[in-house]
Amino acid sequence: MSVARWGSLDWDTYAYSFGHRLLVIRKERGYSQEQLAERSGMHRNQILNLERGTSNREPFVSDPQLSTVYRLARALDVPPAYLLPDLEQHVRPRSTEQASSDSLSVVEVRLRDDLEFLRRP
Repeated sequence: MSVARWGSLDWDTYAYSFGHRLLVIRKERGYSQEQLAERSGMHRNQILNLERGTSNREPFVSDPQLSTVYRLARALDVPPAYLLPDLEQHVRPRSTEQASSDSLSVVEVRLRDDLEFLRRP
């Protein structure tokens, strides 16, 4: 990955973390990729690529615009922060959420707990 383009970040780790969060929340909300695409005004392939952390363009790593994050958050009825990885710490070269499968599991449990909290009256 180009240092000129991404600085000192291993952006793909953040893209994969974002995608994992999007996938977990989408499934918890019971939406298919098609349903989320319709609710957000996006194409299903965009949802698929974001969940995979991939892009059709060089360097083939997804990099969603801020407006995309907000459109998805609104469609999923969650705060935008739920989609963004590693918000409670300073930015590191790699997303800590991608450190291990245990790290990913912690994220899933936390997101599910947060979503349950949002459902309460």
